[in-house]
Amino acid sequence: MKAFYACLDCAFVKYAPQPLQHLAVANKAAKQGGEVSFYTLEDFETLSYQGAAKHKLAERPAVNGLIFFTLRQFFYGSLHLEFLNSILEQGYEVHFAREDVSIHNKEELDQIFPMIYSSYQLMHRDEPREYWRPVWDSLDDIPDSKDPKVEE
Repeated sequence: MKAFYACLDCAFVKYAPQPLQHLAVANKAAKQGGEVSFYTLEDFETLSYQGAAKHKLAERPAVNGLIFFTLRQFFYGSLHLEFLNSILEQGYEVHFAREDVSIHNKEELDQIFPMIYSSYQLMHRDEPREYWRPVWDSLDDIPDSKDPKVEE
């Protein structure tokens, strides 16, 4: 049975509370022939650069992959394809519960890139900065909101 590390989305709890996100990632894990071994949740200080997930990956967890609640987690701040690439380069699968999308390798990432990019563009078109003001304004007040280097 596969084991997964789940990353819930703190910025999306307004629409999907944590219990619902837990159910969604557990369902996605089951579809992939596994279960969630552990999970994390970014806080507003690490949301824009996925610091908690990066820190956990630096520990090289014994899992088959990561399940993010939503693809949007790679859109906060900017489009974070470099992090998505690095997860795949480390040999982990990447899954998104809300969209029911799975990426097992870089070739699949290349194939799905148009959908990712268009989703990113649509989010920014449909949800202007004013919509996310409570999240992004709280980030502006945090002095260390830049991505620290994660030592391996």
